[in-house]
Amino acid sequence: MAALVNSESRRAIRQFLGDNFTSLDSLELVDDLLKEEECTHAQLEQEAAVASKTTKSLVAEASSVADSVHSKAMHLIDVHSKVVGSTADESVSAWEFRDGTAVMELVSKLAVELQTYRRLRQAKEYIDEFIEIEKVAEQAAQSMEKSPQGVLSAYSASIALLSKHSSDSEITGNISAQNLLEYIKHTVSNIWTNAETTAANAQSECLRKMGWPGKIDPPVSVLGEFGANFSMLASLDHITRDASKVLRQSGVQLQSEDAPPLPLKHMARAVDIRMRYHFESARGTSRADRPEWWLSQVMNMVRSLVPLLELHVQSLYDRSALPPLDVRNEFIRLIQPIIQHKLAHDRSDYISNGLVIAHVSRELSEFEHTLQDVYFFDGPSVLDAFLADSDIFSAWVNAERKSAIDSYMETIADPGAFKQLYEDEVLDRDDPKPTRIAQNVVMLISDIAERYAVVPSCMQQLQFLSTTQFPVVIALVEDVEGEIDEFSRISLAFIRDASSNVSGSGANSPFAAQLRRLASWYQTVWYVEEAARDWNDSAIYVDMWAAVCRHARALGGDADPRDWRDECDDWGEKDRKVLDDCATLETNEEWLDGGIWERTIKTLGELKQRILELMSRAINKDTVGQLRAYRKKANWASEGVGADADVEVSIELSGLLPELSQLVSVLSELLPFSGSAYLLRSLAAELD
Repeated sequence: MAALVNSESRRAIRQFLGDNFTSLDSLELVDDLLKEEECTHAQLEQEAAVASKTTKSLVAEASSVADSVHSKAMHLIDVHSKVVGSTADESVSAWEFRDGTAVMELVSKLAVELQTYRRLRQAKEYIDEFIEIEKVAEQAAQSMEKSPQGVLSAYSASIALLSKHSSDSEITGNISAQNLLEYIKHTVSNIWTNAETTAANAQSECLRKMGWPGKIDPPVSVLGEFGANFSMLASLDHITRDASKVLRQSGVQLQSEDAPPLPLKHMARAVDIRMRYHFESARGTSRADRPEWWLSQVMNMVRSLVPLLELHVQSLYDRSALPPLDVRNEFIRLIQPIIQHKLAHDRSDYISNGLVIAHVSRELSEFEHTLQDVYFFDGPSVLDAFLADSDIFSAWVNAERKSAIDSYMETIADPGAFKQLYEDEVLDRDDPKPTRIAQNVVMLISDIAERYAVVPSCMQQLQFLSTTQFPVVIALVEDVEGEIDEFSRISLAFIRDASSNVSGSGANSPFAAQLRRLASWYQTVWYVEEAARDWNDSAIYVDMWAAVCRHARALGGDADPRDWRDECDDWGEKDRKVLDDCATLETNEEWLDGGIWERTIKTLGELKQRILELMSRAINKDTVGQLRAYRKKANWASEGVGADADVEVSIELSGLLPELSQLVSVLSELLPFSGSAYLLRSLAAELD
């Protein structure tokens, strides 16, 4: 029994007993331990049965594989026997399947030979593909000058090869296949570039033969040559568009997906070349302050090409496989980037001299209106894009504001700023009589509006109004108020003292001179007020008012369109969309009765009234002062007897009445009827 239990088993038993029976009481657990071990033993037997079944299955599968290997090995032995000798050779027995050693040596040799064969086959395929690509490239080169159809055929073949190899799943990790693909991509690009360049140059040469950029008078032969090159470019474009997916997947970028039709692109390129030569070089014609020079040249080139586009190019294009379009409209659209490039070329000059931008914008506007009215162009606006540049727009606004303020300050600093410009006989009494400063203000505002009237965006027009025009009117109001404050500060010291007749008399008296001074301020404010009323009803300002009304309604709540200046500095793209939406009409009757100059008109009216009140105060004080002796007179009862019995007017009033008569005459000369009537009514009330 002792011999049956080895030392390791003995140690395991001792370990088991030591772990489970540490005391006599532990012996009671023997039954439980036996049951647990029996359960574990049964589970192990089940696992052993499953493992045995799996092993038998694997053994059977291995046996099947071995039989298959044996069969294939015997087949290889037969093949080898046919190659190296008959089965009767003594060495044949060495190939028989005994321990497998000799067979595996044969398999290894055949595997090496198979790898060599595969490499040779791949090399042959690589060489065949390379030769085919070379043939395509050679065909394209030989056909380039003589056979457009041959070039197109070669180009299509190169794209087919590109499609074949770019979709090859074995290309990853295969250096040779990758190099071949790169060579095919290079060939496709070369054929495209050479074909495009050749046909485009030939097309440009045809245009030259037709007389372009002057008046085009094409011979029939040249028209045929032009048509052939146009069709060549159109076909090249069509093939490229059809293969766009393959080219994109292969990483070949020949043209963008939204590229214009190739033949029209090169017709526009002819315009671009001439533009850059004459107007973007060191030549004397390249001047930023003369946009009319280059815009007129562009218009002349368009004008000379339009008949060719309408009579010949449209039919050529319609026969191509490209998407249908109006070639005249598309050609003009392709001219837009050329103009934008010229504007970008001169951008620094525009920013340094902002007033030039007004001239450029005017010329661009007239250019675009010609394209729209004459050639029915419905494409994007270059002027919109030009003024969307915040630096360009800011430079223009700042230059306009500086120019306006400088002109105003120069005029207001002149001692004769409030001098009337025209004689009284020139204008009717009830017409405002302009002073130098009033006319300067009105002309500044009108000229600025005329310049920015071409701006398409209503929001930008409002920014012009707020930044360049309103400040001029505000400056005038502040200066007139300053004059009035100074006049009031001296408390009407010029008013004559009845007891000392130091003021003179009549129309040439200092009193009359001061009335003329007050009247000049009145006429200045009145003239600008009347101009503001006219501006309020003009189309450009009506559109602006409609825009701020739309904006106020969009803001909701108690927003008032008259408060638009408080927030215009913070306007953004969302505000622009509302302000520029001219299709939406305003229905608020209260707002419709207003206007963009409404508050300015109110301010000027209040200032005008303040001047009248100041004149009234002066006249009343002067007249009451002259009545001081009359008021002190005590002998009213003896008025009808004595030396003065035959005098119709008392001595105290005899000097005043001629003065009043002269005053009425002066007021009728200085003020409109409504103004003089107001003063006389005020005087009558004071005397009463």
